[in-house]
Order: sequence, then C-alpha cells, then structure tokens
Amino acid sequence: MSKKYFSGSRMLKKLTVAAAAMLAIGGAGSAAAEKVTFAYPTNINLSNAPTLMAIGMGYFKDEGLDVDVVFFQGAAVMLPQITQKHVKFGWITPDVMITARQPGRETLPTKMFYNGIYLSPFEVVVLEDSPLKSLADLKGKKIGVGAMSWGNLAVTKSMMKDLGMSEQADYQFLPVGVGATAYRALTDGSIDALNLFDTFHAQIEDMGAKLRRLPMDQKYRQLFSSGWIAHEDTLKNEPELVVKFGRAAAKGVVACNANPEACVKNFWALYPGAKPAQGTEEEKLANALKQLKLRLTTMLPEGDAKRMGYYTDQSWKDYVTVLQQGGQVANVEIPVQAIYTNEFVKDINTFDEAEVIKAAQAR
Repeated sequence: MSKKYFSGSRMLKKLTVAAAAMLAIGGAGSAAAEKVTFAYPTNINLSNAPTLMAIGMGYFKDEGLDVDVVFFQGAAVMLPQITQKHVKFGWITPDVMITARQPGRETLPTKMFYNGIYLSPFEVVVLEDSPLKSLADLKGKKIGVGAMSWGNLAVTKSMMKDLGMSEQADYQFLPVGVGATAYRALTDGSIDALNLFDTFHAQIEDMGAKLRRLPMDQKYRQLFSSGWIAHEDTLKNEPELVVKFGRAAAKGVVACNANPEACVKNFWALYPGAKPAQGTEEEKLANALKQLKLRLTTMLPEGDAKRMGYYTDQSWKDYVTVLQQGGQVANVEIPVQAIYTNEFVKDINTFDEAEVIKAAQAR
C-alpha cells in the first residue's frame, strides 16, 4: 500500500509502508490483488483511522484489493481526479454534490454511495477565556478554517445567515490550516474563532489550548457529513468492486469501535509521522483515543452496524434547504436522487458484525 499527498496536480510526497508495519496489526498486500486508489480531501489525520483499520485487519486484502491512499488539499482538487478516473473512490462532503446540481452548472458524473458520518463533526470553538459566547458574537470577527475549499464553509455560512449575517460584510473566513498553524492563529489573536471538525479541535486541546464550543442549532448538528463517492461508470460497470471496497471500509469502522487502542496503533504503524512527538507513550495514546472516540460517535448509526451507509431522501432535502437558506444554492428544487444511491448498501452490510468485533478485540 502506498500513500500520496497532493496539492493541486502536483504530488508533494509519496511513502511506501513496509510489510512489517502493516503486519503490526495484521494483514499484508497481495501481488495478485486488484489495485484500488481512494482519496481524502484533507491532510492525513486521526479521523481517517477507522477506515484505515481495514488495512491493518486485512479486510481489503480479504476482498482481493490492494489499496493506495492519497490525500488532497480540498475537495475541489480531489474531485477532478474522480471525474477523470485517476482515483476510484473519494471521501467527500455533500455540499459539493448539491451545488453542482444547480441550473447552469456542469453536472458531475459522480454519486455518493455510502454515508460515512451521520452527525456533523464540525464545530465553532473559541479560547476558554474569550468574551464570545455565541455565534451571534462573531459579528465583525475573523473565523479560522482549514482551507477555503473545505465543505463545512457552506453550512457555517448558513448558520450565520440565520443570524442575519453574511460573509465579508459581517464576518470573515481566514484559512489557517490545522494542527500547529491553527493553534497558533487562535492563540496569537490572528482569528477570533476556529471552525474545524471535532478531532482537529481535540488535537489542538492536546497542544495545551483550552477551548470552548459555541452552541449550534440542533438542525446543523444533525446534518450528515462525509461519505464515499465514485464515478457513475464505476458504480454501473464495477458494482462488485464498489461492494468489496465499501464492505472492507465498513468492517474497519466496526473493528475500530471494538478496539480503539488497536485502531490508533494501526494508524501510527501506517503513518509514523502522524504520531505526536511530545509526551509519554501513555499520554500520546490517551490523547489519541479521546480524539478517535469523538469521530466514532458520528460513524455508527445508533450503534447499529447493519444500517451503516444508508442515506434517506429527507436528509438530502434537509441539507439542500440549509444550503438554500445560507445562500449557497438558488432554490431547493434539486434532484437529490441523482446525487446519491443506496444500491450497494445492503450488500456492503453483508458481514458478521460479531465476528469482526471478536477479531478486533483479540488484537
């Protein structure tokens, strides 16, 4: 398995994971396996660990797949790789798919086929001693975001619109990245609030920052978030591959939830550079587990793995309404059925959950 980091069309870095690293949790690549590339639109981070657990547990190998994982700087950079079929599967937020369906826009030949996160992981945080107590207090302030291409910006704009505010006129987004750069921007006063997702905020807290979450309307908290996307040709012509990939990824999430500690260690074995340099081993593990468990609470639908991946038509309509209210789409008459499919979810869920849990707990 190889992992690549991209900015625009330029590859920044390529790493090859030694077989020994993969075997640290279990599983190794197979020369006869089908090569598959899947992508994330952000830098590697611990929130990717649940899916990557499928590598350590050997679930992709069991499905006859040899996976490459690539990372892009934003969905706008990743999507062309999907539409041009350079990347088979991608992890993406739904706002990109919805806005592309507006009248006059070029329709993307892609669909989301697996709901990976059932609750929004995005938050707006401030320093604990900040005078800001609510989103309304952000008028005239600077809000730090990972990048201007991140999918949460559309929803944040909608939240602010509810309060009678619009970007530039009443507040400003400022790209600050994640990790140390975001931490520095918040603590040195470059920004007044930070709008990343839960695990990145937990990471910043581990760096020493004391953060406070600003209250959000429940309708925004209940929005689903990222899921898997593929080219329509892949969904039509390679349905077995879609199911194999989705099933391995889903099993990885179940295994990670059953044994978070093994999940963290698997992540660090695959990405040694992502392991914190500071602190004792016990402190590093404790902090990582705190971050990971935040993500896992959003990935399992009420603890029922048999319902993993499903979308509802209403959830998509609700998302369209939120974007329309925030001025991101002109109207709500968007054919959401053309954006997603549940066609593969039943077969993706054809695995023995108890067996996966037992194997993970034995690690």
